Amino acid sequence: MQMNKPLIIAHRGDHTAGRLENSLPAFASAIQLGADGLEVDVQLYDGRLILKHDIDDEMPPVVDDFASFLALVKEKNYQGLLLIELKGKQGATELYREWQAAEVDAPVMLQSFQVSAVETWRQLDAPIPLGLLQYRPNRISRRLFHSGVIQNNNLDYRYLPFVMMRARKAATYWWTPTKAWALKLMLRGRVAGVITDDVRLAQQIRDRDGK
Repeated sequence: MQMNKPLIIAHRGDHTAGRLENSLPAFASAIQLGADGLEVDVQLYDGRLILKHDIDDEMPPVVDDFASFLALVKEKNYQGLLLIELKGKQGATELYREWQAAEVDAPVMLQSFQVSAVETWRQLDAPIPLGLLQYRPNRISRRLFHSGVIQNNNLDYRYLPFVMMRARKAATYWWTPTKAWALKLMLRGRVAGVITDDVRLAQQIRDRDGK
């Protein structure tokens, strides 16, 4: 994992060349590309933690489970950041317990749009890095940051004014810039990482610009 540089995090893996997003082949490919992190969507469905983004009853043709994702990380001895997002309002405790039981060595940040999820995780684990997903920072994120519940704001890249203002203390991770101009702006700013669908392009821009 790159240190002292913005991290390039594969958004649901490397889902090019026909690979399904949020699937084991997509994550294996992102690892092979040298992504600094993997962003994975997890939800509790019929009592199982599965890799799925949309919160509905429609199932993709192939659905991997969270345990298999963690097993892949261990098998590949991957040491990049695991940015694990819980989708929906259920499953915070189950996700935490399953991650703990897997005993992966890679650094982890848990994140969610749900305040209840990050508060649950903070009660379960005092030091674990947590991020609140938002389209832009607001009073809720400031309260959670100042009270020590979260350390990170994970934000929509389209909220450009916040890039210009530069986050003061909270680390910021931005989803999902894929165009060159947006990646350049993010990588030149004081951001902790970009969560992108185009790992190769982000790597090229960061390396070319000396970031």
